[in-house]
Amino acid sequence: GEKLFKGRAAQCHTATKGGSNGVGPNLFGIVHRPSGKVEGFTYSKANADSGVIWTPEVLDVYLENPKKFMPGTKMS
Repeated sequence: GEKLFKGRAAQCHTATKGGSNGVGPNLFGIVHRPSGKVEGFTYSKANADSGVIWTPEVLDVYLENPKKFMPGTKMS
C-alpha cells in the first residue's frame, strides 16, 4: 500500500494524522469516511454531494477510474 501510495497519490495527497491538504485532501482515516467531508478542502460538487462512504471495495472501483465512477470529480 505504501509503495502504491507514494507512486500514485503522494504528489497530491497526504496521509498522516493531522496532515495538511494538498491538491487533494488528506487521506488519513479515509476508510469508512463519507466522501467530500475533509475539513478545509474544497471538493467538486460531484464528490461533496455523492453520498459515497469509502469502503475498501468502493475505493477499489473508484481508483480504477475516478471519472467513470463519479462524473464531475476533480480526481484524475
